[in-house]
Amino acid sequence: MFSYNLVDEKWIPCVMPDGTTEDFGLQEVLVRAPEIKELLDPSPLVTVSLHRLLLAILHRNFGPSSLPKWQELWNKGKWDENVLKAYFSTWRQHFNLFDDERPFYQSCEINGAEIHPVIHLALESASGNNATLFDHNNDDRFSPILPAIAAGYVITTQAFAIGFGKSNPFYFSDSPLIRGLTTMVLGNSLFETLTLNLVIYNDERPFPRSSDDLPVWEQKELTVPNKEGSPIKGYVDYLTWQSRRIHLFHENDMSVRNCQIQQNLKLPKQMYSDPFKSFRKDKERGLLPRSINPKKAVWRDSHILLQTSDTEYKRPEVFNWLARIDEACRFGAIQAKLAYKMMITGLATDTGKAASVLLWRHERLPLPPQYLQDENLISKLKEALELAEDAGRLLGSGFIEAEITDKRGKRKTIRVPSPLRILASELLLKDQDGKTDPEAAKTLAESLSPGRPYWAALGIAFNRFMIDLAADKGPDGKTYGEKTLPEWAKEIRKAARAAFEETARSLDRTGRMLKAISKAENEFKNRLYNILKPYINETTEGGEK
Repeated sequence: MFSYNLVDEKWIPCVMPDGTTEDFGLQEVLVRAPEIKELLDPSPLVTVSLHRLLLAILHRNFGPSSLPKWQELWNKGKWDENVLKAYFSTWRQHFNLFDDERPFYQSCEINGAEIHPVIHLALESASGNNATLFDHNNDDRFSPILPAIAAGYVITTQAFAIGFGKSNPFYFSDSPLIRGLTTMVLGNSLFETLTLNLVIYNDERPFPRSSDDLPVWEQKELTVPNKEGSPIKGYVDYLTWQSRRIHLFHENDMSVRNCQIQQNLKLPKQMYSDPFKSFRKDKERGLLPRSINPKKAVWRDSHILLQTSDTEYKRPEVFNWLARIDEACRFGAIQAKLAYKMMITGLATDTGKAASVLLWRHERLPLPPQYLQDENLISKLKEALELAEDAGRLLGSGFIEAEITDKRGKRKTIRVPSPLRILASELLLKDQDGKTDPEAAKTLAESLSPGRPYWAALGIAFNRFMIDLAADKGPDGKTYGEKTLPEWAKEIRKAARAAFEETARSLDRTGRMLKAISKAENEFKNRLYNILKPYINETTEGGEK
């Protein structure tokens, strides 16, 4: 029998404090977690999936059933090595990737199932309908891969496989993480990261569990697939949900070239809230995972991700858990210097198309603990982000709202073309009535795309701003941003002007072109000045001396 046992084979990629990389087996990665900076795979999907696998093992062995129990784990600063060794000794055979009877997280060879190249398991590869996501090399789709890589693919497929498409015993259905954003908290070491995400686990939380809530490798009788949805036995069952029947075919050197994959367990229609997901509230369908906006980086809506109370959204439960930890820290129950970051990962899929992934997002943002509980701070963050959006619309291809005063002195809102739309209209030939084709103007404006460098520049500045804003608290103890909001406004101005000027420089320098640029630029500067005027106390055009 071939054996590649995940307990002690080195297959989990990690980063050490000095920046070097090292691979570990399951037992060693948990025992040495305090020495490891982070678990990091080239694929963000694998990174998230491996964290969830480790969390399932930790919940099974350590709970914690309450905050005091969690505090005991945290204050020890490491996992009990004897407990881990005993656990892996008991279940060692079930962690063999190529076991003849029960290969890890797989099935035995599936009679009648089609055989695919193993790369079929990797959403991030250009395979089938999917665009290349994390890698840009699809020339070796039929080459064998190392068992360490194959193990990551199997675990990630169980978490991130997309629904739609024919299979057996019924159509493919979504895996737990394919819809919405997954948000995890990052600490200063792998031990801190895992412990911070180790939410209370008991009979009721994070959702009700039965007596047979076990990770899939411990389950004596596996759940039978049901096209109406299979019941979730508890949180650990959910973390190790076997959404696909997978079988790896290994070569004599234990490399893997081919695989089989079929539908297995379908999630029930009535789902509990994954503690790492944020939700929007739908009047008819209840809580729905907040999805990725393909046109918008996650940080641009970070205030929604953090809101403590909202009638429209529900933030990840892990943030509420972290707020409790932070409170315990402030009262001295936990000895720690809590410096957090958050890791947000998700996919955007093409609705109604089988296994079609449009793009992925993987962002890391700072998470000063003040954002966990202070609505005044979150409100000020929202104000800063809305200011950036207002300026960003000037670089868009459509129409934007503007307030004017009519002849009777009343304020009203009208729709006006963006400066970029004005530029496009001036560049196009006009018909006999002196008008330009609106669709042609929109297409030309979109092709110029100054919004991309604008948002890229602001994204770099945002991380520092988010930290500085939390520290910029007024003497009343309630207000924020007296110093940082004007600085943020200047960053917006700098990024917006640079993006517009770069677009202008890319155009020909004919007389007609220069006239069009001048008209659009004057409109752009005036509107940008009016947007930023409340924050930048300068009087020259565009708010810039």
